Amino acid sequence: MSRNSRRGRSARTALDCSDPDILFSPSPARIDRKLGPLCREVERTLAFALADARDPRLRDLTVIAVIPAPDASRLEIAVTTGPEGCAPDELLTALTLARGSLRAELARALQRKRTPEIAFVVVPHGGDA
Repeated sequence: MSRNSRRGRSARTALDCSDPDILFSPSPARIDRKLGPLCREVERTLAFALADARDPRLRDLTVIAVIPAPDASRLEIAVTTGPEGCAPDELLTALTLARGSLRAELARALQRKRTPEIAFVVVPHGGDA
């Protein structure tokens, strides 16, 4: 009698190793399970950080989406302006200048070994991401 069967565990089943992608790629469920909470936490943290930003142009921005691009090491943040917002190019420049302080806020909020890189996309008011 084997050790596993004595403990009431079933014997392991053999994996189909004909497709190496199955062995080395994470399952979509595992990706969604890990990236979903990360993106929500980044969205929440950046919403607070932008509301407290030194630059008054950034205070009216709303985070509408956080998208892994291509994975959790780099996140694309889509923001939108208010109805009387600044030009998207001007806001993108302001966001680029504030990127360091925003990543520092993320580093304080996230419990991760490495803080993700962030990139911004400014969506005009009433547009889609």
